Amino acid sequence: MNKTDYILMLEAIRAGIPSRITVDATTDLRHHLVEKIDKDLSLLESGISPKGRLVWGEYGQGKTHLLKLIEQQILDRGFAVSYISLSRNLNLSNHMNLFPALASHLRTPDAKIPGLLNPLTSDTLPQYFLQKLPEIAQKLCHPLPTYVFKAFARYDAQSMILLYNALMGKKENLTRAKAICRQHFKPEFKLLPRFTQKEHLLSFFEFLPYLLQGLGYKAWVILIDELEITGKLGKVARLKSYQNLNWLLNWSKQHQLPIYTLAASVKALQDEVFFGKKKNDATQMPVLAEERLGTEAAAQMQRFFDFATDSHNLVLAPVHKKELVLLLDQLLEIHHQAIDWQYPIPDTFVKDAIKTIDASHKPIRQVIRIYIEIMDMYAHSGKMPVSFTENLFTETDFGEEEPSEDSSVSDAAGFQETSIHKLFDL
Repeated sequence: MNKTDYILMLEAIRAGIPSRITVDATTDLRHHLVEKIDKDLSLLESGISPKGRLVWGEYGQGKTHLLKLIEQQILDRGFAVSYISLSRNLNLSNHMNLFPALASHLRTPDAKIPGLLNPLTSDTLPQYFLQKLPEIAQKLCHPLPTYVFKAFARYDAQSMILLYNALMGKKENLTRAKAICRQHFKPEFKLLPRFTQKEHLLSFFEFLPYLLQGLGYKAWVILIDELEITGKLGKVARLKSYQNLNWLLNWSKQHQLPIYTLAASVKALQDEVFFGKKKNDATQMPVLAEERLGTEAAAQMQRFFDFATDSHNLVLAPVHKKELVLLLDQLLEIHHQAIDWQYPIPDTFVKDAIKTIDASHKPIRQVIRIYIEIMDMYAHSGKMPVSFTENLFTETDFGEEEPSEDSSVSDAAGFQETSIHKLFDL
């Protein structure tokens, strides 16, 4: 790498934005967790739909970094992957909004642009996939996506983009897509059951992993960050979010799709929302589910909360000193290559910096940020600061007044986003 590469890497680390180059250049501090995920991916590759996992950790403990590390390994192994970070306008309460977001963020090993338009238009689909469409249609809650795909495969330039957007779950394109399918497959199309978005839009979600396999990718992996945002939603929206997350994680074995999901959250979601005094969702959500949806939905919610705190999930423990020293040594090399140091580096630089930071009481993201500031100062002054403390992280309060329980309101405005967490939570 040249000097510019090192500068870009340093600034990405400083800003808390994991990238392929920074992940490759720094040590893996969570190899024992990565090994568990690798085993899940091997099961997925063999045709089994493994249960997904939650990743629990404190702010700045490395959740986003772990997901980014996994994302690169997933691509290297030949899977397709979608990484999303939940926000005010994108939460898990409405799968009709979630699926288009996941599809638009889809990455494949051989494409630099997200999405599937390039692979679908630049490669010839294997003939066997087109022959398998009737079999795939039987596995979907509605066969419409297979017809939209057959219409797309005709490569009609005037309607190609519209049909592609329909395949990617864009609701505004479905009416026109159905009209095109009716025109191309009129006798057969008349026999199909009535399609409604509320009941059957999930069929496009179900179809995508099969399409990915038809293009030669092994399966579809979904990575979800900032899951704690769910705790800021209204009561009904939280219930819907838990149900959709349960489906994605396949904890109730509701599907056998070639999909695997990892979702990361701060531990406060568990402590303050699942079992907190103000909300106590582990108790309240099964009751709400029974009131609105019946006994089976209530039992499913109870199993969800039991499994959410099970040892199957992953917990980010504080980094051991030996691993921290190795990481800071690597960061020192990156900084030295990016910045012209005016003073030589002492042999005890990393050891002295750890003492200055008091790293044992801080999350890894905060340690890294302070360490970079120390390196900046020493490179130009030759002096190590006597002390260096920053309070970058604050606790999340999940107890504020909730919005209306009307789902249309809850889906749109359920929480206050804390930008400092989004910016620095690696």
